[in-house]
Amino acid sequence: MKTTSLWWEDSLPVVVDHSELPEHVDVAVIGGGFSGISSALELARAGIKVALIDKEWPGYGACSRNLGLVVERIEGTTSGEMEGDICGIPRHELITEGQRAHDFVEDLIENERIECGIRKRGKLVLAHTRSAYEKMADHLERSQKFFGSSNAYMVPHKDLGKEIGANADRLYFGAKVLPDLIDINPGKLTAGLLRGLSLTEASICGGTECLSMERLRGGKFEIKTNRGNIIAEQVVVATQGYSGVATGSLRNKIFPFLAHVVATDPIDPKLLSKMLPTLRGVVDTKQMFSNFRPCDRESRLLLASHYLRTDSEGTQASRIMRYYRKLFPELENIGAAYCWKGNLALTADGLPHIGVDNGIHYCATGNVSMALYLGSKIAKRILRADDTETILDQVPLTKFPLYNGKPNLLYFLLRVIFKTLDLAKIAAPK
Repeated sequence: MKTTSLWWEDSLPVVVDHSELPEHVDVAVIGGGFSGISSALELARAGIKVALIDKEWPGYGACSRNLGLVVERIEGTTSGEMEGDICGIPRHELITEGQRAHDFVEDLIENERIECGIRKRGKLVLAHTRSAYEKMADHLERSQKFFGSSNAYMVPHKDLGKEIGANADRLYFGAKVLPDLIDINPGKLTAGLLRGLSLTEASICGGTECLSMERLRGGKFEIKTNRGNIIAEQVVVATQGYSGVATGSLRNKIFPFLAHVVATDPIDPKLLSKMLPTLRGVVDTKQMFSNFRPCDRESRLLLASHYLRTDSEGTQASRIMRYYRKLFPELENIGAAYCWKGNLALTADGLPHIGVDNGIHYCATGNVSMALYLGSKIAKRILRADDTETILDQVPLTKFPLYNGKPNLLYFLLRVIFKTLDLAKIAAPK
């Protein structure tokens, strides 16, 4: 079994020519994930002297380790009244912002002409309790009354077999379908964006660990790295779930949500179509949620569950496969070919964030679409362009409770909380 991401094959890392660390830049972007690459690309094309800095190599982190499901959902927006608020922001405005981010990714892929396996197959949300199904149906009705009709619809228990086979009708009470969402190969998207960046004058500096950042008299920043120092007029911190000591106060505000993903051995396409007739990405309403999708590459399933565990990839692969065999008995004789891990950025309120902290631009989100969208917004702010505002500007990024940079104790506590809530059949709205 391989312990590297399936998405890396034939895509990453991208070899670049100009990887020397410059002495001075207009903007230093720390972190080579989706938000960092998005910012750097937009800035470099506008003629700004940019250095993209990554401890490993750009694309190494969560941007190439996720399932590749591009969603529109912002935490808290799938329950409650449309006119109600979340952290002072009307729920309907957050819903609209989430859709903007999803559409931004579709437009970006088209405009950049990146071949990344984009498919509009939608998402299936499985309700693991009757109450969760009823709440999803109620929210969908209210949403359609507020925004107008949409293509989303509910799937009653008796019709689950049209969407998912095997034991789903014994484990779930129905589902919601969001047919307009896309899925991608995130490795190819990352590689495509990096190739675009490599055609600019930007410095793309892999193997460059940011050790510290200091604001100098006059407002410039000195960034110390393992490859030398660099002076920057402005700094973007886009380290997300990999934010360390060098990111200062941001470190304790962005919690690294640890997730493992399994890619199965190749599955006969006819069998896979029996298991997932519509080939949609799937998530359920558990707190310790199931999240999976078919992978077009060699007809595999990508499976995620049992989060926040620091066990080896081998142990996690066995645990995840045992779990999914309860849903899909067809997996009994199919093994795990890959298992890899990555850190998603989680904030105290669960919302995406964007802002400036001690003169440093940042964003924080574990969402593919939001990362690319907010990275672009940061670039526009530095360029003083139009369309820089987001509804998320109103929400301050606060310290993550009980987190001091060492996540293991919180991993245990969160697992206990999620398990307790699941035993009590308290669903997580999705």
